[in-house]
Amino acid sequence: MYRIIITLILSLSTVMLYGQNYTTVTNESEVIIDGTSNVHDWESQAEEFSGTATIEIDGDTLISSISNLEFNVVVDGIKSGKGGMDDKTYDALNKKKYPNITFVLSEVTSINDSSLVATGDLTISGVTKSIQMNVDYEILPDGSILFEGTQNINMKDYDVDPPRAMFGAIRAGEEVDVIFNAKFAQ
Repeated sequence: MYRIIITLILSLSTVMLYGQNYTTVTNESEVIIDGTSNVHDWESQAEEFSGTATIEIDGDTLISSISNLEFNVVVDGIKSGKGGMDDKTYDALNKKKYPNITFVLSEVTSINDSSLVATGDLTISGVTKSIQMNVDYEILPDGSILFEGTQNINMKDYDVDPPRAMFGAIRAGEEVDVIFNAKFAQ
């Protein structure tokens, strides 16, 4: 009899901790690239992106594990609202040869009730570098998870020459901030 009860308790306790597949809710997420130039600051928005992850949630409050997280931004979907600037961005990112920017999670190195530190491989224009990101998260009442953060990236680290215009008179700065608010749901 005790074996049956213990087996039942162990079975039910493993049901509480589970890994589920999540994908980005693109219409409720955003990725913004903020940059500078010698003339003015600029902003572009990634309009085409996707992400998937396996996430374990313990009850309703704690993410205990994130694995298999992959996030993809389509270079052609990065828009500033200015066609000329977009074309310069696509050329700098070599979009014909490398049409996507990807992030693949390696590990979550620390996690608490509202933030985590993630390490992974970021690939831009065919160059892959390991990066570490500080990410805030919130488990929403509907069970979806909102990840928010800002990641500074130096384009030169990825062999990307900052875009130029007007025969080099206008030059973008080397560094950009990627601001993300990514909602993941089952």
